[in-house]
Amino acid sequence: MYEAGLLGRDQQLTVLRELLDRLPGAGGAIAFQGGPGVGKSALLRAAAERARTLGWQTLEVAGRHDDAPFSGLCALLRPLLGAADALLAEPTGGILRSMLRIGSGAPPETPKVALAAFNLITTSAAERPVVLIVDDAQWLDVPTRDVLAFLARRASDNPIVVLAAIRGGRIRSRTDVLDVPVLDEPSARRLLARHAATLSPAVRERIRREALGNPLALVELPAAWRPTGPSGSWTHLPVSAALTTAFAGGLGELPAQARDALLVAAVDHVGDLAEILAAASVLAEGAVAVHYLDSAAAASLIRVDRTTLRFLHPVVRSAVLEAETPARRQAANAAMAQVLAEHPDRRTWHRAQSVNGPDDDLADELADAHTSLLRRHGVVAAIWALERSAQLTTDSATRGHRLLRAAEHAYGLGRTSMAHSLIDEAERQELSDADRAKAWWVRDISEADPEPGPARTQARDIPELSSGEPDLALDLLLSRAFRAHRTGTDPALRADVVAAAERLTDTSDPRHIAALALAEPVRYGRTVAERLPSHKTVWYRPDADGLRLCGLAAHAIGDPVRAVDLLGRAEAILREQGRLGLLSETLLTEAADLLLLGDWRRAAHLTEEARRILAETRQPAMAAALTGLDAVAAALRGEAERARELADAVAAWHRTDLVPTLRLARGVARLGEGRYTEAYEELRPLLDQPYDGLRWQGFAAVMPFAVAADRGSSRHEAARILEVIEEAARVTPAPLLHVQLPYARAVLADDSAAEELHMVALGLDLTRWPLVKARTEQSYGQWLRRHRQAARSRTMLLSARTAFELIGASDWEGRSVVQAADHPLPSVTELLSAQEALVARLAAEGLSNREIAERVHLSHRTVAAHLYRAFPKLGITSRSELAPLLNLRNRP
Repeated sequence: MYEAGLLGRDQQLTVLRELLDRLPGAGGAIAFQGGPGVGKSALLRAAAERARTLGWQTLEVAGRHDDAPFSGLCALLRPLLGAADALLAEPTGGILRSMLRIGSGAPPETPKVALAAFNLITTSAAERPVVLIVDDAQWLDVPTRDVLAFLARRASDNPIVVLAAIRGGRIRSRTDVLDVPVLDEPSARRLLARHAATLSPAVRERIRREALGNPLALVELPAAWRPTGPSGSWTHLPVSAALTTAFAGGLGELPAQARDALLVAAVDHVGDLAEILAAASVLAEGAVAVHYLDSAAAASLIRVDRTTLRFLHPVVRSAVLEAETPARRQAANAAMAQVLAEHPDRRTWHRAQSVNGPDDDLADELADAHTSLLRRHGVVAAIWALERSAQLTTDSATRGHRLLRAAEHAYGLGRTSMAHSLIDEAERQELSDADRAKAWWVRDISEADPEPGPARTQARDIPELSSGEPDLALDLLLSRAFRAHRTGTDPALRADVVAAAERLTDTSDPRHIAALALAEPVRYGRTVAERLPSHKTVWYRPDADGLRLCGLAAHAIGDPVRAVDLLGRAEAILREQGRLGLLSETLLTEAADLLLLGDWRRAAHLTEEARRILAETRQPAMAAALTGLDAVAAALRGEAERARELADAVAAWHRTDLVPTLRLARGVARLGEGRYTEAYEELRPLLDQPYDGLRWQGFAAVMPFAVAADRGSSRHEAARILEVIEEAARVTPAPLLHVQLPYARAVLADDSAAEELHMVALGLDLTRWPLVKARTEQSYGQWLRRHRQAARSRTMLLSARTAFELIGASDWEGRSVVQAADHPLPSVTELLSAQEALVARLAAEGLSNREIAERVHLSHRTVAAHLYRAFPKLGITSRSELAPLLNLRNRP
């Protein structure tokens, strides 16, 4: 019933309890199968404890590397063997006694021993049920395993339960098998949180990745943790004796050639079998052939195929490295370097791990190789290379420079703690003025708490600090622009950034473009828009940083269409490169723009990916931004209470840079509840300021602000604020502002001008703006209804409602679109005469004009005339649209 069943831990315990509860009437057998450390022994302990609580007899044995026939069975039955003579008649008792005397003669036949053991256990079970607990059954001697299989087959008809744990392989009986899985990610994180609370986030994440959900590894790796050797990220994880026993118990029994090959494989990380065997031959000073690995494979340490060697679990690799001396590990790296003549980057890397003390030539080679390592093996390899290069470097300034480059990569990877640790180490070196400025910059952009504080650099000092290095100058400029963006409305800081930007010559660099967009999105919106690449631009060598910064600039100036295009292209490259820190920021910015455009399904997909990344990388600033974006999304969906809860959670962080986002979320949420005055008060600060202080949240607030002002009796003040927004619209080409402003004009206009302004708003190209179009159609449809133009209003309102349903948006009428409308659309009877309604319903049922004519006793020409008059009233052009329309109208 449980054959190869993958059940959760609670389900497995339930199965055990049910099996034990069947005693004393009937028994059974179950084998728990899984890798080392997944909890098979814990399940057996739980079963033994329950059996003892119930008063049953428990017989226990754990498999060991012992080939003596029946040695395991002797250990299992020892509590009963003393009474065997009294319980059993001959020849059964004699067979068991001969089993105990193994070594003095030939062992008894297995079938006879199995029957004797069965008789002994069943006789004892007649008084009290017996539970056999067998751990690590794969290490028992073969005769014992055969006897246990015999007992398992016959247990169900007797008050006997056989419970066995086995590493893997085939079970040689018809025993039910339960696969014991590793923990899923949330469970693994919870277990790690209990056992690794004092470790840094970077160490915890590394342990989680290497544990692969294994419970024993998640508990033992934090307990064994210690910084090993140099402080580089490449050092292996220390392992405890318990882990070594569980994962690599047979390591010490391997032949020397096999251990050499495993050590080489452990320092290699690539797994090419030919390279490993060649390097092992160098290390062993003699040929190492593939057959030497048979014993390691048999011990469940590795898996070998024709071309590759893989460790069965990362902990095995760490156990192999932990078992060797530093000198042996260095020798293995030197052997790998010797056989990698055709792979210069890897050769340099292994050479760097094989030396003690500084080596400037090798350090230079490794620093030069880091770019290639970044391209081929990802960001982590590049960080490792730069760290190790710094450790091999004698010059303090050069060492600091290399540590700063590693810190930049760590920031891009999302490892803030690692980045700051590298910066701290770099600042202890004799840095040049330019590198000192770079240290300030990297720390500034990677700050976990981006609250504005005393600036480490002033924008006006950037050209001097950068010492003629254009790249550094642009980096520092961008850092100052981010600070200006966070502070919101500080005109002096924004002017400082613009002045510094004007002193730099490379105005086409994405950093220069992004700096202007972040500091002055309105005043320099047109300049930025002209410098941004269009969707038709061909990037022959796509640059993730360039695409990301251009997308960020488009987002800042209120051009979500172009931002989504650019950020989407950057996203794919960042994901491929493993730069999770920058990827999470990119995903959140792209998701915000998709919310504004109405593509909420894609936005939800991106925010969920960002959520997973942030759970891994622990970026507090991005986590707060994600929660703020969740609040906006909930408000737009009409989930007002959820939006307020999320906004309050973000407010507790006291992040001034997120205040505009929270105002937008709270304002839209209150609007959806019909609390128009409160919505107006939340949204007004986003717009009631000098036009050059507007940000994208203000652009996004224009439509809800107009509705709140109209419904909340604040039209007069809103009209004044709208004049300032009109001034901004004359300066910036921001599409987000220009598609929403016509709607606001129409909503806040006098009744006499409203229809014309609605028509102007609907005349815009809103192909990429379905949500804006739906809001405008809804507003115009409501205006038409108020002016008794029911047929025209029906078309507008139906189109708007359909769009809301497809997007999942609230209709800003105090309800979600899935709720029943307080003001239903005009019914067919309101739009059509009785005769027209009857003809339309028959046509919707599929009848032809002649069939309708016969049914209602009219000529087919009269039927055609009725339909001709009905179609415009219903806002349709063909009879195929009648059926869904009339069904829609008949919905409750």
